[in-house]
Amino acid sequence: MSPPSTPRLEPYVVPGGLRGALEALPLPDLLRELQISEATGVLSLNSNRVRKALFFKNGRVVFGSSNVAGDRLGEVLLREEKVTREQNDLSLRAVSKGKRQGRVLVEMGALSPDDLWSAVQSQVRHIAQSVFEWGEGQFHFEESPLPERERITVDLDVTALVLEGLRRLDPGGWVRRHHPDGHLVLERGNTSAKALLHAYEEHVLSLIDGERSVIEICHESEVGDNQTLKLLYAFLATGIARGRGRKIRTLDQDFVPTDTTFSVLESFNRMYRFIFAYMVKEVGPIAENVLSKYLGTVRETRPDVLEGVGLRPDGSLDDPSVERNVGRLPDEEQREALVGALNELLYAELLAVKRTLGEDHEGTIIRALRPR
Repeated sequence: MSPPSTPRLEPYVVPGGLRGALEALPLPDLLRELQISEATGVLSLNSNRVRKALFFKNGRVVFGSSNVAGDRLGEVLLREEKVTREQNDLSLRAVSKGKRQGRVLVEMGALSPDDLWSAVQSQVRHIAQSVFEWGEGQFHFEESPLPERERITVDLDVTALVLEGLRRLDPGGWVRRHHPDGHLVLERGNTSAKALLHAYEEHVLSLIDGERSVIEICHESEVGDNQTLKLLYAFLATGIARGRGRKIRTLDQDFVPTDTTFSVLESFNRMYRFIFAYMVKEVGPIAENVLSKYLGTVRETRPDVLEGVGLRPDGSLDDPSVERNVGRLPDEEQREALVGALNELLYAELLAVKRTLGEDHEGTIIRALRPR
């Protein structure tokens, strides 16, 4: 057998399968690639001595296993109040003699066959969902048939699993590292979301029209930047949405100095101060709230540079906070990261002007900011 093959998986191919870190290829993206390649085999997942596995058949999840006591079938049945503690304990004593717990519970009359199949599905789904909480870990996919001992299997759709798994996550957790680029324009993908989305998710999906960028979608969304960015990542990870390129930046970078971090930041701060003063003149004190909201969106997509950074009373950024963040990056990455993040904020502020005051005002500011 040859390993599952998609361009995204190529860096992780090893003899007989795939191997890598979840920090580099997050679980939602990994599951999507196994789905696309219609993989059959075992995905082993490890983190801090916790070991879990998902079994795939033709790109769908059919079974799961775990070394965590809370993932056992009996614990699932107890949580769902399908069996009593006494029934669970009695069945476990029989398991030690070589029988499977599910079969013992059915033979005891504590569980119907329908309940058993339903419980196994809940167990596998729980095992899969719990891995979404991991911020780091290792994966190894090995092609193999389903073990013959596993006679009760399920049939779980990967798209539904990913949506459910990400839905439960804190938007401020590890998923922040994978928020889409603020300038990325999104369009609908090939994956159907029919009957899979909640009402608020349908709302965000309706904003994806092939014209709006991520920043624009966030500002049209009614569920806040963090939830919207997490959901956009979910759509991209499942193929419900896809990128169609970045919006052309309104200004080029000829005005950006080539020397120190301070010079670069001061160059952008002059523009931020100009935009702030222009907005205050046109709309009054509300300008600070408008621009702070747009800064908040960019801060979520570029925490490497803007984490904890706010606007000063004159509309400029707090220099020490930016310099502290940039100083944590490798030397060779600092300037590119700084200019990229500050340029995203500049684009976002011009977008704020356009939406608040109109295109004519945006054009006036752009002409004023361009090098003469």
